[in-house]
Amino acid sequence: MKKIRTLTVAALVILAAACVTMAILYHSEAYRDRQVLHEQPHEGTTENEGGEGKTTSGESGNDPGAPAEDGQEAGGDLEDPTAGSGGQADDGTGNVEAPAVPELRFIAVGDIMLGRGVEYWIKKNGGGYESAFAKIKPVLELGDIVFGNLECPLTSSGKGLYKTGKIVLKAEPESVAALTSAGFNLISLANNHIMDYYEKGLFDTMELLDRHGIVHAGGGRNIDEAREMAIIEKNGMKIGLLAYTDMAEIVFAGDPYLSFAAGPEKSGVAPRKYELIKEDIEKNRDKVDLLVISLHWGIEDSFRVTDEQVEFAHRLIDDGADMILGHHPHQFQGIEIYNGKPILYSMGNFLFDQNESENMESFIVDMKYKGTELAGLSAVPVRILKKSYVEIQTGSDAAELLSRQADLSRRLGTEPVIENDILVYK
Repeated sequence: MKKIRTLTVAALVILAAACVTMAILYHSEAYRDRQVLHEQPHEGTTENEGGEGKTTSGESGNDPGAPAEDGQEAGGDLEDPTAGSGGQADDGTGNVEAPAVPELRFIAVGDIMLGRGVEYWIKKNGGGYESAFAKIKPVLELGDIVFGNLECPLTSSGKGLYKTGKIVLKAEPESVAALTSAGFNLISLANNHIMDYYEKGLFDTMELLDRHGIVHAGGGRNIDEAREMAIIEKNGMKIGLLAYTDMAEIVFAGDPYLSFAAGPEKSGVAPRKYELIKEDIEKNRDKVDLLVISLHWGIEDSFRVTDEQVEFAHRLIDDGADMILGHHPHQFQGIEIYNGKPILYSMGNFLFDQNESENMESFIVDMKYKGTELAGLSAVPVRILKKSYVEIQTGSDAAELLSRQADLSRRLGTEPVIENDILVYK
């Protein structure tokens, strides 16, 4: 009897242990997850076909698209429903919608000088600085980015370099209204006139542009600041500008004598040196979607692009630049599309008081981007009139400009077409 009682107790203990084990398994997360997968209805069905207001989550009255507490979509698979589709969303019909590609219009023009004769004629005509670009404002307003090269400091300083040593330019601070009224938001300061009134002229200009929300690059309180990339954000894209100039290391006569090149503890502009620019491209390439390089270079009063310039521009594109914007010759030179990237070797004078006809002619360049890809480029011919305002040219007034520009671009291996008095690069 004693042996039978012992066996009976042992059996009861074993049975109790088995029951406890089954209960633990039943309530475990792994077991319940497996049951959910096993009981999950087939894709595109509900637990009660034809029953309105039912959801696969078992929660009546809840939006079937509302997220469940564990972050998954209620009634959906346990895995992320967008997994494997690059995060693209379902449009409700089972089709995956591709994310929208951002679009951007980048408008670029050449040298802008708001002093000397320009200032005289604007004041004489009584239209105010806003009148300078009023006639072409509708075109500029199409741009998300509107770029120009500011060819003079905006300052009230009276201390400049000796005018016997170089042409010395400046404009009064009020002239910034010409830029703001026309929508300019990206400016290069790297040129051979921005320090004609020493560092005060440069600093006054930088402060004025900052105050009016105009992003700028190429000048600074030291070489690091002069080389710093300016960034502007539009339409979900980041656009970076780096700016450099020839002639930075020339010493100009003044009190004191001055070279424009910035140094570790010297204000100034960034010089055009290949290794320096390449280093800046490598440093900044991954920070922006489009990387723009502004170069103040070339042969003054000439339509000729040198072999050195072509090689230099190609190297920068190969190094990672998306666009080259050139200026200084005061005449609009050819446009080249190299590996899908635009190179504008010289954009001529956009507003200046020079007298030669070719120095009064240029183009408004309109570049359309889809994402980081150039989707189109066109150029609208314009002319400076009465040394004080810019106007679009059409018909016979535009014919020579269009023909010459088409030929200059053709020599660079890029063939535009003329459509409705506009150059179109396809």
